[in-house]
Amino acid sequence: MRIIIVRHGETNENAARRYLGHYDAALNQQGRKQLKDLSEILRRTETQPISAIYTSDLIRAVESAQLIGNEFQLIPLPIIALRELHFGEFDCKTYEEIRQKDQERLERWIRNPYLVGPPNGETLLQLGERVDDWLETILNTEKPAGTIVIVSHGGPIRWFLSKWVKGDSNEFWNVEGLGHGKAMVMEWHDQTKLFTISN
Repeated sequence: MRIIIVRHGETNENAARRYLGHYDAALNQQGRKQLKDLSEILRRTETQPISAIYTSDLIRAVESAQLIGNEFQLIPLPIIALRELHFGEFDCKTYEEIRQKDQERLERWIRNPYLVGPPNGETLLQLGERVDDWLETILNTEKPAGTIVIVSHGGPIRWFLSKWVKGDSNEFWNVEGLGHGKAMVMEWHDQTKLFTISN
């Protein structure tokens, strides 16, 4: 099985370096261009048929997935489990805004994001649990030789790369993530139960 994993295009909030979790921001002009360019590259280079496009249900990911779907005549399927980390009360704020207002809780979260979430948000382990549950279902139901596209966010993609490529979720901050509007191709190996990056 192959997975083409895609990070959604840029939003104005991303450009302003705001924590962007469940806040439902739309793509900006640059984000739409990033996905249009990527979609055209995928259409030119993908030789295997794509069986499905799964996307986070947040609008920035859905818009990104629709631009890819237009090239392959596929309707993306929205999946709540593929959402970005829930930043709770820190959502849509900059680091500096949070630091000035709530430095103690900010530092507590940054020290141990696996077990501590932002106020009314979620931990990295909670993010990982929903991503893992969904991915395991997909691995058990999709055709082993099929290709699917997954459109998601920085957090879930980092979890995927650390847990499902490196085999260690503690590598979350050490893996190189994907930029906005970028894609990575992975291949599943049933023997090791891990993915490898193919290009």
